[in-house]
Amino acid sequence: MKNVISKVTVFIAALVLTVLPVISRAQHFVADSIIPERIVVKSTTYGISGINNLDTYLSGYNHTGAGLHIAHENFRDARTGNYRWKFQTTFDGTLGYATQGNNAQLAGMAAYRWSGYHPFEIGKRLKLLAGAQIQVGSGALYIPTNGNNLVSVKMRAALAASGMAIYHIPTKRGDCVLRYQIDVPLAGVMFAPEFGQSYYEIFGLGDYGRTVSFSHPVNSPSMRNTFSADIPIKMWSRSTTLRLSYVIDILQSDINDIRTHLYNHAFTIGFVKTIYKVKRDERKIFHN
Repeated sequence: MKNVISKVTVFIAALVLTVLPVISRAQHFVADSIIPERIVVKSTTYGISGINNLDTYLSGYNHTGAGLHIAHENFRDARTGNYRWKFQTTFDGTLGYATQGNNAQLAGMAAYRWSGYHPFEIGKRLKLLAGAQIQVGSGALYIPTNGNNLVSVKMRAALAASGMAIYHIPTKRGDCVLRYQIDVPLAGVMFAPEFGQSYYEIFGLGDYGRTVSFSHPVNSPSMRNTFSADIPIKMWSRSTTLRLSYVIDILQSDINDIRTHLYNHAFTIGFVKTIYKVKRDERKIFHN
């Protein structure tokens, strides 16, 4: 396991060093031409995650290990009439390797989220955001040494409540931005085979049974917490913004006599790029 984590660490370091020259750019700013509701903030971060998986369709034991984690976010301002809104789209994925005794498990999970928020200004530095989120996720767990069931497929969609707290700390190089975000699924659907039901029965014989189930906080209590810090730095005589983030993703379900939990906590690092659209010529875009 130590060798796996060491290889993952080396890979992440090499990947970050490769993308550094591409991502870090000088900031070009036209102060009197910026339209606040046309600012788009993008970030891509990479990191290592710790995973803890349980799926009684495959095994009655927890599998723990580590994986590679990537996340991409678009965060933009918008205006509808007299109302200001913020919209966020995120994609994240994890490839992991976990063990339980001599049994190995390969895990791959990905999720896409679209969120809309209404902001509330609390003083000059603090902003609170409240809104709704649409979540779509898929993935699979694979245990090659299993006798019967080798794979457990994960597919889900949900409507969630989402909220943020954003705090600005002024520095000489610009604002350091601290953010906390929480997402809680409220209602959705998920693919969940019945206990003992094989995928051959489902897809080969067409015996779908109750494989699509309604999910809610009682049978699928889940939550995602994200802590991030955007730190302005100077690199190679240029200004850029570094993002450090820590994500705790908890997915749980107890449906059709099958219990599942997918716990993922990831530390990631990357860079932030801000795009400003200007009044004079909307075809001009200035990058940070």
